[in-house]
Amino acid sequence: MKKVFLLLFALLTVVTASAQMRTVKGQVVYAGDGEPLAGATILPVGGSGMGTATDVDGHFTISVDRSVSKIKVSYVGMSTQEVDITDAPMLIKLHNSENNLDEVMVVAYGTAKKSAYTGSASVVNAAEIQDRLVTDVTKVLAGTVAGVQLQSTTGQPDSEPTVRIRGVGSINASTSPLYVVDGIPYDGGMRSINPQDVESITVLKDAASAALYGARGANGVVIISTKQGRSSDARISLNVQGGFTNVAKKVDVLNAAQYKELMDEIGLVKLPDGLTDQTDWF
Repeated sequence: MKKVFLLLFALLTVVTASAQMRTVKGQVVYAGDGEPLAGATILPVGGSGMGTATDVDGHFTISVDRSVSKIKVSYVGMSTQEVDITDAPMLIKLHNSENNLDEVMVVAYGTAKKSAYTGSASVVNAAEIQDRLVTDVTKVLAGTVAGVQLQSTTGQPDSEPTVRIRGVGSINASTSPLYVVDGIPYDGGMRSINPQDVESITVLKDAASAALYGARGANGVVIISTKQGRSSDARISLNVQGGFTNVAKKVDVLNAAQYKELMDEIGLVKLPDGLTDQTDWF
Protein backbone atom coordinates (compact mmCIF):
# COMPACT_ATOMS: atom_id res chain seq x y z
CA MET A 1 0.00 0.00 0.00
CA LYS A 2 2.87 2.33 0.81
CA LYS A 3 4.50 1.69 -2.59
CA VAL A 4 1.26 2.47 -4.41
CA PHE A 5 0.94 5.74 -2.51
CA LEU A 6 4.48 6.78 -3.41
CA LEU A 7 3.88 5.92 -7.08
CA LEU A 8 0.71 7.99 -7.19
CA PHE A 9 2.50 10.88 -5.50
CA ALA A 10 5.32 10.77 -8.07
CA LEU A 11 2.87 10.70 -10.98
CA LEU A 12 0.95 13.62 -9.50
CA THR A 13 4.18 15.59 -9.13
CA VAL A 14 5.12 14.97 -12.77
CA VAL A 15 1.67 16.01 -14.00
CA THR A 16 1.77 19.15 -11.88
CA ALA A 17 5.23 20.07 -13.16
CA SER A 18 4.14 19.47 -16.76
CA ALA A 19 1.13 21.68 -16.25
CA GLN A 20 3.42 24.53 -15.17
CA MET A 21 5.56 24.36 -18.35
CA ARG A 22 4.68 25.32 -21.90
CA THR A 23 6.36 24.76 -25.23
CA VAL A 24 7.44 27.66 -27.42
CA LYS A 25 8.25 27.16 -31.10
CA GLY A 26 9.58 29.52 -33.73
CA GLN A 27 12.23 30.40 -36.29
CA VAL A 28 15.12 32.87 -36.23
CA VAL A 29 16.11 34.58 -39.51
CA TYR A 30 18.35 37.44 -40.65
CA ALA A 31 16.34 40.61 -41.15
CA GLY A 32 18.37 41.59 -44.20
CA ASP A 33 17.52 38.72 -46.55
CA GLY A 34 15.36 36.37 -44.49
CA GLU A 35 17.98 33.61 -44.39
CA PRO A 36 17.65 31.25 -41.38
CA LEU A 37 20.27 31.55 -38.65
CA ALA A 38 21.60 28.22 -37.44
CA GLY A 39 23.03 28.08 -33.92
CA ALA A 40 21.22 31.11 -32.50
CA THR A 41 20.83 30.92 -28.72
CA ILE A 42 17.35 30.96 -27.16
CA LEU A 43 17.05 31.59 -23.40
CA PRO A 44 14.03 32.23 -21.16
CA VAL A 45 13.98 35.63 -19.46
CA GLY A 46 13.36 34.93 -15.75
CA GLY A 47 11.57 31.88 -14.39
CA SER A 48 12.79 28.37 -15.14
CA GLY A 49 13.58 26.45 -18.27
CA MET A 50 16.62 25.31 -20.20
CA GLY A 51 18.03 27.20 -23.16
CA THR A 52 18.30 25.82 -26.65
CA ALA A 53 19.78 26.60 -30.06
CA THR A 54 18.28 26.79 -33.52
CA ASP A 55 18.79 24.00 -36.07
CA VAL A 56 20.13 24.35 -39.62
CA ASP A 57 16.81 25.84 -40.75
CA GLY A 58 16.66 28.33 -37.88
CA HIS A 59 13.83 26.51 -36.08
CA PHE A 60 13.75 26.06 -32.30
CA THR A 61 11.59 24.43 -29.64
CA ILE A 62 11.96 25.36 -25.99
CA SER A 63 10.05 24.49 -22.81
CA VAL A 64 9.65 27.38 -20.37
CA ASP A 65 7.77 28.06 -17.17
CA ARG A 66 4.31 29.55 -17.63
CA SER A 67 5.44 32.55 -15.63
CA VAL A 68 7.99 33.39 -18.35
CA SER A 69 6.67 35.96 -20.81
CA LYS A 70 9.80 36.68 -22.87
CA ILE A 71 12.72 34.86 -24.44
CA LYS A 72 16.14 36.27 -25.26
CA VAL A 73 17.55 35.56 -28.74
CA SER A 74 21.25 36.15 -29.50
CA TYR A 75 23.57 35.38 -32.38
CA VAL A 76 27.19 36.26 -33.16
CA GLY A 77 27.35 39.56 -35.03
CA MET A 78 23.67 40.28 -34.44
CA SER A 79 21.89 42.50 -31.93
CA THR A 80 20.37 40.56 -29.01
CA GLN A 81 16.59 40.80 -28.73
CA GLU A 82 14.05 40.04 -26.02
CA VAL A 83 10.81 38.92 -27.65
CA ASP A 84 7.35 38.41 -26.12
CA ILE A 85 6.20 34.80 -26.20
CA THR A 86 3.14 33.99 -28.33
CA ASP A 87 1.08 30.83 -28.63
CA ALA A 88 1.55 30.73 -32.41
CA PRO A 89 4.93 29.82 -33.94
CA MET A 90 7.19 32.85 -33.69
CA LEU A 91 9.24 34.48 -36.45
CA ILE A 92 12.18 36.41 -34.99
CA LYS A 93 14.27 38.70 -37.20
CA LEU A 94 17.72 39.74 -36.02
CA HIS A 95 19.63 42.77 -37.28
CA ASN A 96 23.37 43.35 -37.65
CA SER A 97 25.15 44.69 -34.61
CA GLU A 98 26.46 48.23 -35.04
CA ASN A 99 29.00 47.97 -32.22
CA ASN A 100 32.19 47.54 -34.24
CA LEU A 101 35.44 47.55 -32.29
CA ASP A 102 38.16 49.98 -33.39
CA GLU A 103 41.55 48.39 -34.07
CA VAL A 104 44.16 49.57 -31.60
CA MET A 105 47.65 50.29 -32.85
CA VAL A 106 50.91 51.18 -31.11
CA VAL A 107 52.53 54.54 -31.89
CA ALA A 108 55.41 56.52 -30.40
CA TYR A 109 53.42 58.08 -27.60
CA GLY A 110 51.45 54.97 -26.59
CA THR A 111 48.42 53.43 -28.28
CA ALA A 112 45.77 54.94 -30.52
CA LYS A 113 42.68 53.81 -32.37
CA LYS A 114 43.30 53.26 -36.04
CA SER A 115 40.22 55.31 -36.91
CA ALA A 116 41.72 58.31 -35.07
CA TYR A 117 45.23 57.96 -36.55
CA THR A 118 45.72 60.24 -39.54
CA GLY A 119 48.89 58.64 -40.90
CA SER A 120 49.39 55.51 -42.97
CA ALA A 121 49.91 52.42 -40.81
CA SER A 122 49.27 48.69 -40.85
CA VAL A 123 48.95 46.28 -37.94
CA VAL A 124 49.76 42.56 -37.86
CA ASN A 125 48.38 40.84 -34.76
CA ALA A 126 49.50 37.70 -32.95
CA ALA A 127 46.90 35.48 -34.66
CA GLU A 128 48.31 36.31 -38.10
CA ILE A 129 51.86 35.72 -36.88
CA GLN A 130 51.00 32.25 -35.56
CA ASP A 131 49.57 31.26 -38.93
CA ARG A 132 52.90 32.00 -40.66
CA LEU A 133 55.66 29.40 -40.31
CA VAL A 134 58.60 31.81 -40.11
CA THR A 135 61.75 32.03 -38.02
CA ASP A 136 62.31 35.74 -38.69
CA VAL A 137 59.86 38.39 -37.48
CA THR A 138 60.33 40.55 -40.58
CA LYS A 139 59.23 37.71 -42.89
CA VAL A 140 55.75 38.02 -41.41
CA LEU A 141 55.41 41.33 -43.28
CA ALA A 142 55.85 39.69 -46.69
CA GLY A 143 52.50 39.71 -48.50
CA THR A 144 50.76 41.02 -45.38
CA VAL A 145 51.49 44.74 -45.26
CA ALA A 146 50.98 46.86 -48.38
CA GLY A 147 53.98 48.93 -49.45
CA VAL A 148 56.54 46.70 -47.70
CA GLN A 149 59.05 44.77 -49.79
CA LEU A 150 61.43 42.07 -48.57
CA GLN A 151 64.58 41.30 -50.54
CA SER A 152 66.99 38.44 -49.92
CA THR A 153 70.36 38.97 -51.59
CA THR A 154 72.25 35.84 -50.49
CA GLY A 155 69.54 33.20 -50.51
CA GLN A 156 70.97 31.52 -47.42
CA PRO A 157 68.36 30.06 -45.05
CA ASP A 158 69.75 31.94 -42.03
CA SER A 159 70.09 35.31 -43.79
CA GLU A 160 67.89 38.23 -42.79
CA PRO A 161 65.91 39.85 -45.61
CA THR A 162 66.28 43.54 -46.44
CA VAL A 163 63.12 45.49 -45.62
CA ARG A 164 62.07 48.42 -47.77
CA ILE A 165 59.01 50.49 -46.90
CA ARG A 166 57.60 52.25 -49.97
CA GLY A 167 60.79 51.78 -51.97
CA VAL A 168 64.24 53.36 -51.66
CA GLY A 169 64.20 56.81 -50.09
CA SER A 170 67.88 57.72 -50.36
CA ILE A 171 70.95 57.01 -52.48
CA ASN A 172 73.79 57.60 -50.03
CA ALA A 173 72.09 57.37 -46.64
CA SER A 174 70.55 54.30 -45.05
CA THR A 175 67.30 52.98 -46.51
CA SER A 176 66.46 50.61 -43.66
CA PRO A 177 63.46 51.33 -41.44
CA LEU A 178 63.73 52.06 -37.73
CA TYR A 179 62.93 49.08 -35.51
CA VAL A 180 61.37 49.78 -32.12
CA VAL A 181 60.84 46.90 -29.67
CA ASP A 182 58.64 47.68 -26.66
CA GLY A 183 59.29 51.41 -27.03
CA ILE A 184 63.10 51.17 -27.34
CA PRO A 185 65.02 51.52 -30.65
CA TYR A 186 66.50 48.16 -31.57
CA ASP A 187 69.67 47.68 -33.60
CA GLY A 188 70.12 43.93 -33.19
CA GLY A 189 69.21 41.14 -35.55
CA MET A 190 65.57 40.31 -36.10
CA ARG A 191 66.32 36.59 -35.90
CA SER A 192 67.01 36.98 -32.19
CA ILE A 193 63.31 37.80 -31.61
CA ASN A 194 61.06 34.78 -31.33
CA PRO A 195 57.94 35.29 -33.51
CA GLN A 196 55.88 33.44 -30.89
CA ASP A 197 56.73 36.17 -28.36
CA VAL A 198 55.36 38.97 -30.53
CA GLU A 199 51.95 40.41 -29.66
CA SER A 200 51.64 42.80 -32.61
CA ILE A 201 53.67 44.53 -35.32
CA THR A 202 52.78 48.06 -36.39
CA VAL A 203 54.32 49.50 -39.56
CA LEU A 204 54.30 53.31 -39.93
CA LYS A 205 54.84 54.11 -43.59
CA ASP A 206 54.51 57.82 -44.28
CA ALA A 207 55.83 61.23 -43.17
CA ALA A 208 54.05 60.87 -39.85
CA SER A 209 56.77 58.37 -38.91
CA ALA A 210 59.46 61.06 -39.23
CA ALA A 211 57.33 63.44 -37.18
CA LEU A 212 57.08 60.90 -34.34
CA TYR A 213 60.62 59.49 -34.40
CA GLY A 214 62.70 62.16 -36.11
CA ALA A 215 65.20 61.55 -38.90
CA ARG A 216 65.68 57.90 -37.92
CA GLY A 217 62.09 57.23 -38.96
CA ALA A 218 62.46 58.74 -42.44
CA ASN A 219 62.40 55.27 -44.05
CA GLY A 220 59.45 54.08 -41.99
CA VAL A 221 59.15 52.52 -38.56
CA VAL A 222 58.48 48.91 -37.56
CA ILE A 223 57.11 48.80 -34.01
CA ILE A 224 57.22 45.38 -32.36
CA SER A 225 55.27 44.78 -29.15
CA THR A 226 56.03 41.59 -27.26
CA LYS A 227 53.59 39.61 -25.17
CA GLN A 228 53.22 40.54 -21.50
CA GLY A 229 52.36 38.36 -18.54
CA ARG A 230 48.76 38.24 -17.35
CA SER A 231 47.29 37.07 -14.07
CA SER A 232 45.23 33.95 -14.81
CA ASP A 233 45.18 30.23 -14.19
CA ALA A 234 48.18 28.21 -15.31
CA ARG A 235 47.79 26.81 -18.79
CA ILE A 236 49.97 24.53 -20.89
CA SER A 237 49.71 24.60 -24.68
CA LEU A 238 51.48 22.41 -27.21
CA ASN A 239 51.88 23.15 -30.90
CA VAL A 240 53.56 20.45 -32.99
CA GLN A 241 54.25 20.88 -36.70
CA GLY A 242 55.98 18.50 -39.04
CA GLY A 243 56.57 17.83 -42.70
CA PHE A 244 58.37 15.61 -45.15
CA THR A 245 59.62 15.75 -48.71
CA ASN A 246 59.26 12.84 -51.07
CA VAL A 247 60.98 12.78 -54.45
CA ALA A 248 58.68 10.76 -56.67
CA LYS A 249 61.18 10.26 -59.49
CA LYS A 250 64.94 10.40 -59.24
CA VAL A 251 67.09 11.34 -62.21
CA ASP A 252 70.05 9.07 -62.84
CA VAL A 253 73.25 11.03 -63.51
CA LEU A 254 76.76 10.00 -64.53
CA ASN A 255 79.64 9.80 -62.13
CA ALA A 256 83.13 11.03 -63.06
CA ALA A 257 84.31 7.77 -64.65
CA GLN A 258 81.11 7.33 -66.66
CA TYR A 259 81.29 10.95 -67.85
CA LYS A 260 84.88 10.49 -69.02
CA GLU A 261 83.96 7.29 -70.84
CA LEU A 262 81.07 9.03 -72.60
CA MET A 263 83.24 11.95 -73.67
CA ASP A 264 85.86 9.52 -74.99
CA GLU A 265 83.23 7.74 -77.08
CA ILE A 266 81.98 10.89 -78.74
CA GLY A 267 85.51 12.25 -79.16
CA LEU A 268 85.10 15.39 -77.08
CA VAL A 269 87.80 14.58 -74.51
CA LYS A 270 91.43 14.41 -75.52
CA LEU A 271 93.87 13.17 -72.93
CA PRO A 272 96.89 15.43 -72.28
CA ASP A 273 100.32 14.22 -73.18
CA GLY A 274 101.70 11.65 -70.78
CA LEU A 275 98.27 10.47 -69.57
CA THR A 276 96.55 7.25 -70.49
CA ASP A 277 93.08 5.84 -70.02
CA GLN A 278 94.29 4.11 -66.87
CA THR A 279 95.39 7.36 -65.24
CA ASP A 280 93.25 8.41 -62.27
CA TRP A 281 93.23 12.11 -63.09
CA PHE A 282 89.77 12.94 -61.90
